[in-house]
This record gives sequence, structure tokens and C-alpha cells, in this order.
Amino acid sequence: MTTAIVIRPLAPSERIFANSEVLVGYSLRVVGRLDLAALAAAFDLVVRARPILGARLEPDGDGGHVLLESPDAPPEMSVADGDPELLLTGAQLDQRKTLGALCVVRDGEHAGITLVTNHSIADANHSLAVFAELWSCYTDLIQGRLPRLELRGYPKSVEELLTMRGVEKIRADTMPTYPVTVARTPCNTDDPDYLIPRTARCRLTKEQTAALVELGHRENTTINGLASAAILLTEAELRELSLTELRYSYSVDLRTRVAPPIGMTEGTNVIGFANYVPPAGLGLVGLARGISDSLRAGLAAGMVQQTPLHIPEIAASPPPREPGIVLATNWGRVRRPRVPGNLRITDFRSIMLGKPDKTGRRLQQPSGTIIVSTFDDQLSIEIHHPEETTAQQRSRVRLLASHLSGFGAAGAG
Repeated sequence: MTTAIVIRPLAPSERIFANSEVLVGYSLRVVGRLDLAALAAAFDLVVRARPILGARLEPDGDGGHVLLESPDAPPEMSVADGDPELLLTGAQLDQRKTLGALCVVRDGEHAGITLVTNHSIADANHSLAVFAELWSCYTDLIQGRLPRLELRGYPKSVEELLTMRGVEKIRADTMPTYPVTVARTPCNTDDPDYLIPRTARCRLTKEQTAALVELGHRENTTINGLASAAILLTEAELRELSLTELRYSYSVDLRTRVAPPIGMTEGTNVIGFANYVPPAGLGLVGLARGISDSLRAGLAAGMVQQTPLHIPEIAASPPPREPGIVLATNWGRVRRPRVPGNLRITDFRSIMLGKPDKTGRRLQQPSGTIIVSTFDDQLSIEIHHPEETTAQQRSRVRLLASHLSGFGAAGAG
């Protein structure tokens, strides 16, 4: 019997995702000839270079988890025939065995290829860098070249990275409150199945996205601010609340907001949190400016960079119950990876899932899980939601499209 080697305990910023076994998927839709043997070989090379993907988690008996080496059970690529929109068909996902997986779902020449990572060991920027590396390796193998990958160590927690850069924790009572949802104890005591969500989507055309970018430049705001403003206007209408009753909370990538900057895969979840409470009477552009200005002020004051250090206090506080909380994540511009000429990329999709919450501490969002990204110069707002809220999500997508329709009619799907 092989003795498991402990890498380290999870930090609070990582533990909040491990207790509910949160997974995130990053998926390309492709058309053409997909060489499964080459893809499996590329994945194996990436896993060897990045051993965190092949590690596993175990509860520590005190409400946390430890990260363990798992050399005898490396993550594998699953292949299934079916609807590529069902990204995880055939996947075997279990953080007690592995923290990464590659899932292929095929329908003739059409396929969805999804990298799944446990959120406790990688955020979006980290995982997208690994996903790009996977496709680069695959392309090299198809073209007859041997990929060369640098062996990486285990990524550090954001707490350790901030401490190395001299970011010191200030008094908790001087910090704003943030609705980061956590579970104090693991919820997998009887190993329930993952809750596989459905996805509703608002996707702009390239022309509409370009118009939105131009508007942001003209009005001194960002595409993130404008998309967030559309989300707030939509939620106010659907929840029948005034804008002043909403509180918008979103994650912020800290890699370039500290000195020296943090590499894409140097840390696990290198994210902070920001809040925005809108005043009354603002439209799309006014809200977008408010969100952008508030973020700039929070970063300049160093408050956003502080937020990961306060997760223990957030975990100890009562669970948030405000009806006006709106949570969203923006992955920014997702770069098109390098693929061989016999494959054509048609889309990029996301998925986020976790185990059922038995603790009562996870905030239930009527809006579902909102992920914003831009791929191939097209803005996309994806809403991952339970099956029973499908009709409501169609209304949500229509409203999002209408709030962005000043730049052309947004597509809904």
C-alpha cells in the first residue's frame, strides 16, 4: 500500500471551493478531424508538467482539506458520443481521485472538448493558460514536433503570494462586507451526485461587441462595466427591486494589481472581490461608469487586494440573506488557442457545477451562476442554472439583450 504524500493543507481561499466540490469547465467547440490519440498524449504531457492536475483532496477532519499527491491515478481523458452541448457526458469527476479532467463529446465531425479543473486549485486565468498549453501541445504533435514543457511546481495560494509582496491584513472592521459564499463543513458525506446545470446565453455579434467596446472608450468605462450594468438593470426588473436595493459583487483578477505581478499559473485562485451599490436613476452608461470608477478607487486604496485575506472572517459570519445580491464573474478576453489547420474553432463555452449544499451557507442566486467572457470578438453572458428555472432564464436573456440593444439586436440562446 502506497503512503499518500501530503503537499499542503488548503488555504481559506481554496477551501471555500473544496467543501462544495466546485468544478469549472472551459470548452471549445470544433469542427474537423480530431485525433483522439494525439489529444490524449497532449493531455498526458500537460499533466506531467503540472502535477497539481493529478493531485487529489481529502478532508482533514476539521472542516478543511489537504492536498495530496496521487501518482498512481493520473487524470484521464473521457470520450463519449452525443450532443457536444452536453459538455460533461461520460465524465468521471471526483476530487478524492483527481483535480483535473479532459472531456470529449463527439457528434460526427463536431466535438466539444472541455478542460475541467477543481476550483480550489485553479481560477479561470490559471485554467485558461493550461487549456491554451494543451492545444499548443496537440498542434505540435499533429505537426510532427515534440512539445517542450517546463516542469511546474505546485501553485501557491493567494494568501501566500500576497504576503510575499508585502500586502498586510488590515483590521476586519474597516473592510466592506462581501457576499462570498462558503460552507463550513464538507457536504459529501453520502457522496451525492453533481448537480449538472442547464445554460442560458446572451451572445452579441462581432459588430455589436465592437460597438460596445467603442462606447466604453468614448464614455471612459469598460466592456465589463457595460455588461455588468446590463446585468444590474435586468436583475432589478426581474426581482422587482429598485437599483438601490441591489448589491453587485464580482471577482477581480489580482495578478497585475500587485508588485511584482503574479504569473498566470503561479497561484491557485488569485482573485479578490469588489462590491458596487448603485444609486437611483442611472441608465446603462451611468451604471457602467459607476462600476468602473468604484473598482478603480478600491484598487487604488488597496482594499480589493485585501479581500482574500479576510475570507476566514467571512466564513465565520452569518450567511448572506439579502434579496438584492447579484454575483457575476468576468473572464475577460479568452484568447483563441493554436490549433492545426484541419480543425476549425466555432465557439467557446463554460460550465460551473458543484455538489448539493447541505450546510445552508451557500447563497442561492435567482440569477444562477453568471459568467461573462469575450471570445472571437463576441461578448457572451452565460447563465448556469437548475433545470426548473429554464423559463425564467429565457426571460433573463431577453432582458439582457434588450438592455444592450442600443448597439444592435443581441442574440439570445
